[in-house]
Amino acid sequence: MDAARREKKEHGTLSFPFQIYPALDGSEADDGDFIPYHWHPELEIITVDCGRVSLTIADRMYEGARGDVFFAASEELHEIRAAGRENQFRSFVFAADFLQFARADETEFALLEPLVEGRLRFATCLRSGEPGQSEVRTLLAQIVRTWQQQAPGCQLAVKAALLGIVAVCAQYGRLEGRPVRPGADYRARQLREIVGYLGEHFTEPLSLPEVASHFGLSPQYFSTFFRENFGRTFTQHINSLRIEQAARLLRETDLPVMEVGFSVGFDNFSYFIKRFRSVYGVSPSHYRKG
Repeated sequence: MDAARREKKEHGTLSFPFQIYPALDGSEADDGDFIPYHWHPELEIITVDCGRVSLTIADRMYEGARGDVFFAASEELHEIRAAGRENQFRSFVFAADFLQFARADETEFALLEPLVEGRLRFATCLRSGEPGQSEVRTLLAQIVRTWQQQAPGCQLAVKAALLGIVAVCAQYGRLEGRPVRPGADYRARQLREIVGYLGEHFTEPLSLPEVASHFGLSPQYFSTFFRENFGRTFTQHINSLRIEQAARLLRETDLPVMEVGFSVGFDNFSYFIKRFRSVYGVSPSHYRKG
């Protein structure tokens, strides 16, 4: 996924806007241990399939265990971390409006239209053992099997299962009205703008006062605002983006390790090694060999 900004990629096709990540046919590189902050107009369902996964959705952090299901709403900032092969997750990304019916009925008025318009949303977290969790997991497993087989009618089966998830969530009170708080829309836009700007410029020399000034904020306010909304400091966030990009370059290119460190924005090679080891547990050289 594109680092720290609105995703540019298409999820599925125009005629069937649905996609599963990582790809079931193995065509995607296995680099999904860290999905930096991003947002997209589609809805996203995230399942924890093995081990433990850390997620930040909007301004709240979650620790997910096997069986848990998480929902990210349209245009909602979210980040996913699953370090190591023993921790696995899967994402189902789809446009809400493709679930709507051509002929309006009670379901359309009560559930689907409010879901598309953002007046209704999935509750963010559905823990293993909670009412409705087993039914939702069963429907998602059905989607995976159907998508793998690609038999005639598979797209209709996927759509039916997604509608089934909406029905289960409605049945168990897991659909909730989206609260409208004063300034909430402005704050969400500001967060997306900050994430987008940092996603575009994280390889450049960046200082907190300079970035704060770019958004017309004082360094003190920006620092507090950033920590409260992202759960980390400005420096920690920049380092995360740089380390994630460095890991990708180590996997996908033959650039020397030192050049990788400098290219992602570190101006001190020893500090790059230290920060990389703190995230991945090994040096960049050992990471590349492994």
